[in-house]
Amino acid sequence: MRFLFILIAASVALTFLILSRSADAGQGALDAVLEAENATGAILVRRLSDGAEWTGGGARVDQRLLPASTFKIVNSLIILEAGVVSDPDTDVLAWDGVERASYWDRDMTLRTAFRLSAVWAYQHWAREVGHARMDEAVARMGYGDADIGGPDNVGRFWLEGPLGISAREQVDFLARLHARALPVDRSVQDTVVDILRHRSGEDWTLYAKTGWAIRDEPNHGWYVGWLETEAETWLFAVNVDLDWETGDGALRERLARAALVEAGGPSSLAAP
Repeated sequence: MRFLFILIAASVALTFLILSRSADAGQGALDAVLEAENATGAILVRRLSDGAEWTGGGARVDQRLLPASTFKIVNSLIILEAGVVSDPDTDVLAWDGVERASYWDRDMTLRTAFRLSAVWAYQHWAREVGHARMDEAVARMGYGDADIGGPDNVGRFWLEGPLGISAREQVDFLARLHARALPVDRSVQDTVVDILRHRSGEDWTLYAKTGWAIRDEPNHGWYVGWLETEAETWLFAVNVDLDWETGDGALRERLARAALVEAGGPSSLAAP
């Protein structure tokens, strides 16, 4: 019996050591991805099967920033849970007539507004949810620092603050959504995951949302989500300094794809 106990203890210790070394080996492994694009930012990739992580950007992985339109993932959960929108494809929000951009100046369903990242539509729905319900839901889901500010901020706290979230917290939140482990009805989580599906290749599917925070200096962009293949899933979050006037919006996805390939994702993912 004593020998069996020693054998089990040794096995557990060895497993812990292997996992620890794997995590350590991934720290800074994605710095080269940022350097190749001459980019300043943070990248975190987490392999779901064993929790192994690859990072780039040093301490910035844990620095909280405005979530910008990546908050549309959470916002969609809350909007559906509150019943403000019942069906993401048939409930239509009429355009308010304010000219903003040609691709936004139209009636919107939730799915369309998510795909086009239509700020005006999500601001409208957030105000319908109301500050009290929004505040409770963001806190319940444990999103970032969960600080949405006062009632006057209900339509802009993810764009202008005070809400903040780090790359690591983005990945933690996405892991719970992927597992349908958020304190939200499973059918609502299923719907948002379906909306989150961004694009697919021959042997992979990418679930992702962009964001671009233009109210702080320097401006920064986000690309967060997960990559699924038949054999594995990788969660990821990228944030990068990105000037609204001159920045390359496609950089966000390029960095994520390169990082995912570096972490063991399919090589066919490398070319956006």
